[in-house]
Amino acid sequence: MRIPGPSPRSRGTSVFIVADVRIYRDGLAQNLSTQPQIVVLGTAATRADARERVRELRPDVVLIDVATRESLELIGDLRGDPADSKILALAVEESAPDIIQCAEAGAAGYVGAEASMAELVKAIERITAGELVCPPQIAAKLFGRISHAEPLPAGSQKLTSRERQVLGCIRQGNSNKEIAQTLHISEATVKNHVHHVLEKLAVTTRAQAAVRSNGFPARRRELGVRRPR
Repeated sequence: MRIPGPSPRSRGTSVFIVADVRIYRDGLAQNLSTQPQIVVLGTAATRADARERVRELRPDVVLIDVATRESLELIGDLRGDPADSKILALAVEESAPDIIQCAEAGAAGYVGAEASMAELVKAIERITAGELVCPPQIAAKLFGRISHAEPLPAGSQKLTSRERQVLGCIRQGNSNKEIAQTLHISEATVKNHVHHVLEKLAVTTRAQAAVRSNGFPARRRELGVRRPR
C-alpha cells in the first residue's frame, strides 16, 4: 500500500508499517496519517516486500507487527541496513523471551499489544530521539522471569564509572534528557557516553545494551486499532 502525500521528510517523522493482516495495517496507516508530526510512507505484508520498500523509501521508523510471519528475520534484515531506520516492534506480548528475541534481532523499541494510539505515537517520537522504548509491564516481566544474568562482553570491563552510571540509566529506560538531569551533565555529553557504552558492549541499540546487562524498561496500554486474534 502506498500512502500519497507531499514531501515526507518536510512534514515530520516518516514511518513504514509491516503487518500481514490488511485491515490492521491499513487501520494503523490511516490513524497514524492523522498525526501532524508523522508521515506514513507506505505498508507491506511480507518480509520480501518490506525489505525492498524500506530500502527504497528509507523511513525514519519501521513498525513491525511481531505476529507477522518472519518478523524477527525481517528485523535482522533491516538492522544495520544502509537505510538506517529505527525498528519498533509492535503488538509485543508480555513475555520476556519474546522481548529478548526482538532485542537480539535488532529492534530498538517495543509497544505492547494493549498500547493506545497516543502511546504508539509517543513511542515513535522517543525511538526517533534514540531512546529505549519498552512498556513497564514488559519490564516487570523481564525482571521477574530472568533469574540468571547473561555475562557481559569483555568490553564491558572497560566501561568507565560514568559509563556504568549511564548504562544503569539506560536499563531504567531513561531518555538522554532524564540521564542528563540525573547525572547533572549535558545531553551532548550523555550522547557521547551512550555511544561509547554501545561500542564497548558490541551492540547497536540501547535495547540490546539493556538485554546484555540484564535490564529493561519504559511504557504501555490500549492501541486504537487492535490486531485480530
